[in-house]
This record gives sequence, structure tokens and C-alpha cells, in this order.
Amino acid sequence: MKQSLLLLLLCAAFAGCQNKATTTTESTVDTTSKLNYPFKAKYSLNWQKGDEKNALIVLNCLKNYNAGDVKAAAKDFADTVTFVADNFYFKGKRDSLVGILSQMRSEITDVSKEFDTWMTTYYPDNKETWVTLWYVEKWTDKKGKKDSLYYVDDVLLKNEKIVVYDEKIRHYPAKK
Repeated sequence: MKQSLLLLLLCAAFAGCQNKATTTTESTVDTTSKLNYPFKAKYSLNWQKGDEKNALIVLNCLKNYNAGDVKAAAKDFADTVTFVADNFYFKGKRDSLVGILSQMRSEITDVSKEFDTWMTTYYPDNKETWVTLWYVEKWTDKKGKKDSLYYVDDVLLKNEKIVVYDEKIRHYPAKK
């Protein structure tokens, strides 16, 4: 009898603790206030997690580029594409971009990427899916010179095709 009573008291105490914690957590969440940002965003702040198959499309594109197969890398580009990079802007047909990228890729013998992470986001206001990638790219040119850059790429996909590839880089400081 004493054991049953002890078990009942423990269950009641445990349930009481859970209810109190839930009440406290719920009361601290304020969903009615709006944030007053000091700047206006150019793009929508209304986003949600996007479909990861879009990240897979972009990652396979980069894998093919690393392997030196620019045509395979571009197979998931739309017929008309915009590609923005450091000192580079292209808007036109995929085949023309393939020619430019093939020439650039032929200047290096080896390239690899080390990813920090990536994120797929969907913006319901615009019906847009973006994949953002953070990574280090390392390469060796035909003369044997090795170098690397840090990239943040924003890639817009529509109907599972890459329509905008926007690449931003950070140079590492020169070693002294």
C-alpha cells in the first residue's frame, strides 16, 4: 500500500512539473508583436524551408564541374540563364555559357570544394526557390599554382532548372 501511494504521489508531482513548465514556456512566446527593423529588405523576409531536391541539383552541377564535365554541369541550367561572379556577368543562352565556362575550366587541372553547409529556401510571396551554398574552393592551374577562395553562392531554380547563379567570393589574406 505504501508503495502504491508513493508511486501515485511521484506521478502527480511529475505531471505537475510538466504542466508548470509548459505554461511558463507558452507564456513567454509573444507572437503578436512586429519587429521594427532599422532597414527595409529588398527581398521578402517571408520564407520557409525549401525542397532539398533543389540543393541536390545544384550540388550535382558543381560535382560535374569539379570533374571537368562542364556540359554535364550545365544540363540543369535553364535555356536562358544569368550567371554573376566576381568581375563577370552573363545573361544569355545556356550553350553560350557552356562555351565560356569550358574555356575557364580548361585553365585548371584540379578543383575541389569543401562545403560548410547549404540551405534551400522557398519564398511563397514570389514562388521562388533559392539554394545558398557556403564553401571553400581549391584549385591547381596548368602551371602548378595552387589557390583557394571562399564562396557564398545563391542559386535560383524554377521548374527544377537553374535560372540564376550568383557567386560571391572572399579572398584569403596573403601569407607574410
